[in-house]
Amino acid sequence: MLRLISSNSIEQLAAALATELCRTIPRDPLQAQQVLISTNAMSRWLALALSEHMGICAGVDFDFGGRALRRLVLELSGSPSNPADDPWDPARLRWSVAALLQQLPEQELWAPLHQLWNRPGHNAAGLDRYRLQILLQICDTLDQYGLYRPQMVRRWLAGDNGDANGVPLPAHERWQPALVRALQEQLAPQGVAHPSERLLLAMERAAKLPPQPDPLHVFGLSSLPPVMWELLAQQAGSGSRPVLIYQLSPSLEPWDEQPIRSQNESALEALERRLLHRGHPLLASLGRTQRDFHWQLELIAAELQEGFRREPLPAPTPVQEQGLLQLLKEDMHRGLRRAAGIPGVEAPLTISAEQLNLQVLACHGDRRQVEEAHRAVLALMAADPQLEPRHVLLMTSDVARFTPLVQAVFERPKGNADPRHLPVRVTDRTLRQRNPRIDLVFRLLDLVGARLDSEEVLDLLLLPEVAAHLELDGLSQPQWRSLLQAAGIRWGRDGTHRARWGYPAEGQHSWRWGLDRLLLGLQLEDDFPLGEAASGQWQDLAACSTTLASAAMVLALNDACGRLFEQLQQLERPQSPAEWNRSLAAAVQDLSGSGGDDGWQSPELYALLQPLRLAGDEQTLLDGAAVVALLEEAEAQEQGRYGHVSGAVTLSALEPMRSIPHKVVVLLGMDEQRLPRRDTRAGFDLMVRQPRRGDRDRRQEDRAILLEALQACTHHWIATYTSIDPRSGEERNPAAPLSDLLRCLESSYRTPGGEPITTLVHQQAEPLPPLAVAAGGTAPWPAELQWTLPAVAPAGLEELQRWLRDPHQALLQAHDIRPVRRALSDTDPEEADLDGLGRWSLNEQLLALGNERLAQAQWPEQRQALVMRALLPPGPAAELASSASLQQCRQLLQHSAALEAQAGLAVLTCNGGFKPKRLLNAWLDHLWANAEASRTTHLVGLINRRSGDVAASWQLLPLSKAIAQGHLDDLQDLRRAALQQPIAFVPELNWLELSRQQAGAGESPLPGLGSRQLDELNPSGRDGYRWPQALLQLEGGVTPELEHWLQQPQVGELSRRVLLPLSEALAAGGLVL
Repeated sequence: MLRLISSNSIEQLAAALATELCRTIPRDPLQAQQVLISTNAMSRWLALALSEHMGICAGVDFDFGGRALRRLVLELSGSPSNPADDPWDPARLRWSVAALLQQLPEQELWAPLHQLWNRPGHNAAGLDRYRLQILLQICDTLDQYGLYRPQMVRRWLAGDNGDANGVPLPAHERWQPALVRALQEQLAPQGVAHPSERLLLAMERAAKLPPQPDPLHVFGLSSLPPVMWELLAQQAGSGSRPVLIYQLSPSLEPWDEQPIRSQNESALEALERRLLHRGHPLLASLGRTQRDFHWQLELIAAELQEGFRREPLPAPTPVQEQGLLQLLKEDMHRGLRRAAGIPGVEAPLTISAEQLNLQVLACHGDRRQVEEAHRAVLALMAADPQLEPRHVLLMTSDVARFTPLVQAVFERPKGNADPRHLPVRVTDRTLRQRNPRIDLVFRLLDLVGARLDSEEVLDLLLLPEVAAHLELDGLSQPQWRSLLQAAGIRWGRDGTHRARWGYPAEGQHSWRWGLDRLLLGLQLEDDFPLGEAASGQWQDLAACSTTLASAAMVLALNDACGRLFEQLQQLERPQSPAEWNRSLAAAVQDLSGSGGDDGWQSPELYALLQPLRLAGDEQTLLDGAAVVALLEEAEAQEQGRYGHVSGAVTLSALEPMRSIPHKVVVLLGMDEQRLPRRDTRAGFDLMVRQPRRGDRDRRQEDRAILLEALQACTHHWIATYTSIDPRSGEERNPAAPLSDLLRCLESSYRTPGGEPITTLVHQQAEPLPPLAVAAGGTAPWPAELQWTLPAVAPAGLEELQRWLRDPHQALLQAHDIRPVRRALSDTDPEEADLDGLGRWSLNEQLLALGNERLAQAQWPEQRQALVMRALLPPGPAAELASSASLQQCRQLLQHSAALEAQAGLAVLTCNGGFKPKRLLNAWLDHLWANAEASRTTHLVGLINRRSGDVAASWQLLPLSKAIAQGHLDDLQDLRRAALQQPIAFVPELNWLELSRQQAGAGESPLPGLGSRQLDELNPSGRDGYRWPQALLQLEGGVTPELEHWLQQPQVGELSRRVLLPLSEALAAGGLVL
């Protein structure tokens, strides 16, 4: 007997299953009742649901439907049950196909396959990534033939060359049956029949099985090959074992009529027309997968007749106040279509705003989708205190893209102390995301044949397991980056490795060169540029000795790099699968050891490498890219196994039969570009050209997913998509299934005002999230809020200078708040065209050398010393990179030397032109010195002239001790206040305000420099003035509007208080050329 228990509520089906399990308890208490399910998520949810009905869920064996039925086929046909022993298993068949393809004769029959295998310009003797992809496609296609077209394959094995309908194949397709026969001949000595033969034999033997009283429960499965449903029907119809199918269907209509058992095209078209005109529009557009399943059940019912029994469960009692979601599901359940002005069709239903529990949010990009979903979920939780994070399910077709976004938006640093915090559990983490050893394997393979950039190598070496084993955990990653930057390591193992990329075979800036510099630094001290270059050099190598380069760390880094590069050299050459298995295992062992993994990481790695062990062929050679593709394919089979039904918000992949009940279901990334996903089946697949009902179709499955998501939701359903590209501003459409849903809602439901309900359901989100306004101010740290410090000691000169350059950063540091810093890109020592930071750094080095060593006679030697220390690029590029800086520094040093020859002067040399921060530094130096004894100070820098930059100096005349100390005391008082309350002082911006005040003074100008001179000393960059990062942090990350900020009364006050005395001093001393 085959019983079909159907409902549109999965909770009802779970209750029915619990009833049947209690009714048919086995006599043997150790015998488990078998339940076939679709996914791990379903098994976990079902176990909890059964425990609620039965008190405890024990003695129930959950198994995947496809796996259990394949195992049944193997048992009935007498074939090996272990895939490793089955030569027709795709994991083993691929190697047999690879060996066969290498031996195919040059005949017309095989010409299409030769053309596919040997693409133009392809000279690889073994398997590269392209050939492996072809190999996987061929094996997967042949495997699908055995499942979905077993009769066709049986005829092929008998010598026929026809398609599934018996029509002879064209000449260019006949290589497929020939390949199946060649494989059969090659594998015949192993004594294992082809899967199609096994399947057909199992069908014949299923009806003759001895009776078994314990029923087989099939729960929530809707996607199996038709022959598997027939196999179940054979078991049930013969009386060997009762079968109960628990079918989740959105509707019982119009699939309640028995279809014609025929592949007649007109009959199928008639059914499609009936669905389109009589059924619900969503079932017509999204329900093809469900219709195929119903079709198969109807065929089984017609065959079993009295051995088939339908048991539809009554629809759940509707709640008193149904929302739009519940009304939509009820209309689908009844197969009811609504539209205005169509005879015989129900009129649209009026929906109030309170009934809206279905939302579609159109957003500007993926990040805004997640932010809007988070906002909507928080609003639902605020309205319903019973709603918890575990009641929320997030689903997306792009888990890798949305996982970091969801975790960043939903989870907050303060955890549960922040009311916006929602914990997230990701169910579809890949093996490399959760297993460090597998991540190490993929990182190693990524480095095979790569440039070995310093960042890539360092990321691998600082993996926790690797760093602990190789004793590299004594420094943090930023410290290691600084050390490698100081050593000049950029890319390449050595000079030979760099030569592969078209560079001279010189080791400069390679790992070997930089490591040798660090090792030499353990023996030699290098005080260049303050000291002589020769003291830190040995055999054309300059020592690198920094405070971070301790002996333990340098030796550990040298050993780690030696191990890594040795393993990479082993992995660079093509190898057999068995050699790859040994090499990868040895590399992981060498770099991360064997202990400390609690016994679970190594077995997973062993399982991942199984495809390499199954090859059994020492002749086929694979390159690194092919191994990556092979392991990626094996890794994809292991996703989605963990984390379902936890206490947190669940983030899961949008896959068929993965939607388990949740109160709130959110679909992220419902974009036209993402869904339906591209069909990856091969172009030579005959099933694509001659599809049949029940064939797998990824695009149709993706359309059916939306129906499943609607069925899984009980309270509130949300979908988000990108309607406007955040970069280009182009409009984008929602995914096709979502568009179908919107059209259905538009025609079926109305607002109280008579408008389509989509005017309320379909919402356009703001391009940016609204800014949160803190109580009592407009920023997270309002300007009027004081944070008292117990005592503020007077600052020394350098500390006072640092404070005046950035008061907001000093405020954060005084209260133990870590300032956010901009990510600074490392200067590339091989780049001849230096950026601003590179030029500044080089100028500092040249100024430190002094005027004598920059003279024409000594400069070549000093330039080479800079090259050896990775401060200049090697070769002729060194002269090109240093020419402009050399000219500027010679001018500055010569001008400084001329001033220093005069007695009683203090000379300060700045790197580059005069700017507010440099002038303030010199002003404080001048005040500090004059508070001890009166003296004149000259600040030497560059000024721009039509002929180019020339050296000049601003003169600061002597001050009395009392005046200098008065200025210092005032700045100390201001600093004391600024460490307890934000002040409106940014040197460049306040200088701008002082210039504007001077320009607007008219006939009563302020003392000091004129407006034009002030502007020349404060040029703005290409993008305007840059706001200090600490100020933005105090403003909550929001950039203030410049004009509004300058209008603050404190800006003008501090400009006059701090900058006006400096302006007067500059005007009094003047500019000296």
